Order: sequence, then structure tokens, then C-alpha cells
Amino acid sequence: MREIDLNLLRVFDALIELRSVTRAADRLGLTQSAISHALGRLRLAVDDPLFVRRPGGLQPTARALEIAPGIRQGLTQLRGALSPSPFDPATAVRRFRISAGSYFCALLVPDLAARARGRAPGISFSIVAPGPDLPSQLDEGTIDLALGAFGKAPPRLVSEFLFREELVWAARAGSPIVAKPSLLQDLPPERRLDIAAGRPFRGHGSYSWEGGLERRVVAVAAAADGAGGEEGQMTLYDVPTAIATVAATDLVALVPRRLVPKSAAPERIAIVESSAESGLDMAMLWHSRLAGDAGLLWLRTLVRDCLGAGEDGQAPVPEK
Repeated sequence: MREIDLNLLRVFDALIELRSVTRAADRLGLTQSAISHALGRLRLAVDDPLFVRRPGGLQPTARALEIAPGIRQGLTQLRGALSPSPFDPATAVRRFRISAGSYFCALLVPDLAARARGRAPGISFSIVAPGPDLPSQLDEGTIDLALGAFGKAPPRLVSEFLFREELVWAARAGSPIVAKPSLLQDLPPERRLDIAAGRPFRGHGSYSWEGGLERRVVAVAAAADGAGGEEGQMTLYDVPTAIATVAATDLVALVPRRLVPKSAAPERIAIVESSAESGLDMAMLWHSRLAGDAGLLWLRTLVRDCLGAGEDGQAPVPEK
């Protein structure tokens, strides 16, 4: 195989993620012609077309998918080797890719973006929804950091505990249930708003298995104890929408406490009582090979600052 210019690998890495010559050119500050020329040289070097044009964008070949993880890991290592000075967020130019569901999008992302804009104007973020291939995404470097409620993770992945989220019953402000929480015990099923994140499920503490990673579902189905598993009047997959719906109706739902003030005006919604037996350990997850990545260390510190985790954010996730 011919010698390969490292700049060609940067182009390949951008194309494998973005699947678009136009977007890759924008990211790398090059012309579309330069991107196409670089791709042509790389095709000759590896003797493979690498990408095929399709209506939805560039489709990587089997060979491209095979070499993509190694190229990304190699570029990451080279950047680390060529950057002896500490990571300086004020001058750094980098894009972090974060996996986060609707819970962390509502709770964290706005503050994260605001703080980064003030402290690190060259830093940008790609926020993607958690998927079934999350461990593979962390392996391949397509995701730098994952946020969620995780159980046992493979040894190659590192977890850092952030906080324990309490689940509470929420109702519209002024509802009789707010003044008399005992009414929850006899609440008919049609007054409950059920939350199913990702796929339908029932009961407290549901789990989903995603590519070998045990992930605790953030939203817990809002079924009253002893309700017999009956479905409520409405089922939603998104917790912020559920809270806003509760504030506008006579429905109630079991939701994460921290998200209540983020999703509805305080005068429109009230917390009735907590569900003592239900809670979720929220954590950050990343690949162990990035332990020395100063940029990722800065990002994790920023996440803790935004969430107010403080020193407690240093503890590992408890074993399940």
C-alpha cells in the first residue's frame, strides 16, 4: 500500500461521520473540490472506492467501515502526542460528541452550551440520542461521552457517578391531590400519564440491554402501587413533554424531580410526594483509552459544574 498523507485520513474521518462532502468541507475549512480530490487519492492508496453516492448521502463500503475505528483512534492518539501543552478551553478548537436522552438534554444541555460559549468559544457539541450500539460507538470513538442511568458496563468503559435522581409524583398546581396526597392511592387508571422511554415497558426500575451495556431507563412508568399494570389514559416517551402535559391537564405522572422546574412554570405544576422506593443513579460513561485526554477531562468537569455535582461527582457508580 502507498504512503498515505495524514491529511487524507482527516478527510476520511470527517466523511465517515458526516456522510457528506459539503459538510466535511465546512468542518475542515476546505473546498468541496479539495475534499473530492483527497478522497480520490485515498481511494487509490487503499484500492477501494470507500464511499458510494446514494440519495441520502455517501454510503461507506465494507472496507471503509472496517478501517474507520482504527483511523479515528490513530488520529486521536496523534493529536494527544502532538499536543504537549495542557488543554486550554479558551483557545482549543474541538467538537465533542455526547450521547444523551431527553432527560439530560433538558437538564444539562442548555447550561452546558451557555457555559462553553463563554469559556471555550472554539468548542462545539454534537448531541445524539442513545442507541442500541452505544458500547460500539464508544469503542469506535463516534461518541466521546455518554450520559444516562447505567448498570454494569464492560470493563473497557469507565463510569463516574453524578447524582441520584429522585422520582416524584407531579400534578397540576391547584389539584386536590396536591393538598391531599393520599388521593393517589385511589386514583383511577385514566388519570395517570404513563411514560415509556424508547419502547413500552411497565413497572419501576425497568432495564434495557443495549449492545452488551445494561442501561437503566431514565423514565419510569407512572403506575401507582397496586394498580395491577393497567394502562393510563396517555403514554408518552418524552419526560419533559409528560411534565408539560401534567401541568395543563388533570393527569398525574411519576417523573424525575430535577426535571419538574425545567419543563413547566412553577405556578403551573406541583410535586405531590416522592416515591421512596424509586430512584436512578445518573452517571457519565466513556472509554478507558481516553483516560489521558485532557479535553475530555475538561468536558467532564464542565458537566459536573453544570449539574452542581461538586466533590460527590468523583465517586464511582455503585455495583448493582
